[in-house]
Amino acid sequence: MTPADRARKILTGTGLCLIFVFTVGLQSDRYSTNPHIGWIFPITGILFLILGMKNGALSHHYPDESDEAMIHRVQEDVEQVERDKNVGQAWASLEQHVLKSEITEAE
Repeated sequence: MTPADRARKILTGTGLCLIFVFTVGLQSDRYSTNPHIGWIFPITGILFLILGMKNGALSHHYPDESDEAMIHRVQEDVEQVERDKNVGQAWASLEQHVLKSEITEAE
């Protein structure tokens, strides 16, 4: 299960819980229908449900790749950095050798 899937499940569950709290509060006459405060639960619940049900809505905030794919991608990134580091060291060594030979020739 990817982190985006987990976030989708959390948002969907939270949205359903908020709507449930709203309906139970309405049935027991303990809920205010004041437009400023009373509609926070259902509006937030519907918003969470929409975000949780919509595929791709969370891909900007949470990676939508499996743990194995993420491990593979990170390993490739580390290998690429190591290759770049080795190339940089090779160029530095070559430059050092050239400068030493130029100094030796100048003397």
